Amino acid sequence: MKKKINIGWIGSGFIGQVAHLYSFSQIKDLEILSLAELRPELGKQIKRKYNIKKLYKSHIDLLKNAENLDGIVSIVRRYHTFQVAKDVLRNGFNLFTEKPMAMTYQQSKTLVNLAKKKSLVYSIGNMRRFDDGVTYAKEYFDRVLKTKKLGNLNYFKCYCFGGYDYCNIDQQITTNDKYPNYPGSETSPKWLSKNQKRHYERFLAFFVHDLNLINYFFEKKYKIKSFLNKNSGGVVTFDYDNFYGIFDFAYGDQRKWEEKLEIFFSKGKIEINLKPAFLRNQNAEVKIFYEGSKPSVFSPKIDWSWSFKNQASSFIESIRRNKSNKCSGKESLKDMEMAEKIWRKV
Repeated sequence: MKKKINIGWIGSGFIGQVAHLYSFSQIKDLEILSLAELRPELGKQIKRKYNIKKLYKSHIDLLKNAENLDGIVSIVRRYHTFQVAKDVLRNGFNLFTEKPMAMTYQQSKTLVNLAKKKSLVYSIGNMRRFDDGVTYAKEYFDRVLKTKKLGNLNYFKCYCFGGYDYCNIDQQITTNDKYPNYPGSETSPKWLSKNQKRHYERFLAFFVHDLNLINYFFEKKYKIKSFLNKNSGGVVTFDYDNFYGIFDFAYGDQRKWEEKLEIFFSKGKIEINLKPAFLRNQNAEVKIFYEGSKPSVFSPKIDWSWSFKNQASSFIESIRRNKSNKCSGKESLKDMEMAEKIWRKV
């Protein structure tokens, strides 16, 4: 197993800096060898800060000179993700991108098939799966489904109030570079109306990670029964044969972020209270309610960690072992399928 991993980096904007560059730079035996950044001054400053050896004007230039790389991290604008990812995978490099993995199910399927054809590690940044609180809750959930300790699974409710979650972030480098007018890919399914396309893009940007969380816990066939959508938010209802679920979402301008998954059983409940994504070293709070012969409420103690750092380490470990992880492109493809099923109910 290779000890040192060399990676290339594409894009160094806000999210790339405060979440991903920070996290990957903390990993032992890893070096970021090259950077592609469309903004010249920003590229120079990021190169200097992270001691990156080579700077390129575009991802195409980086790929032409990438023979010593074990993988690539691409954190670009949503409507650029598909084309850049396709170029990286076509050139045979393991890849990590932000979510959403693309803007349509068909684009996403193209990327998954490319990664499979080339036998590549392809991971998507659905960091909630790497939250240690979520990991604990998922393992407990899987156990009680088998033991029936909490009775039968009846219902789940996932809720996200998408407000402001940039928590005291102070490490971003900004410049006066003008962002180049780089062409992007199609940003929504063709069958949506012009007005629906705008709302679909916003929904995907804010809430695709909640669909990923739902798919993580409930790995069964489902039907979308209804979708109520307004400019301010909406409600999705799911039918899973033996149980049902609801996803409530809203857009807010407040300086807060509220997100929760509650799973109801006939004799209890699992409650997962998710913290703002950019609040470092804060895991989801987990509470387990039991209404059996001896009613109780249990909240496990979980060591401090940050989901962004956990997922970065997982991607590098996947490269070392040439094995996909729980945020693979194949897993994320389910989220894109779910998103389009929801929007066909408009």
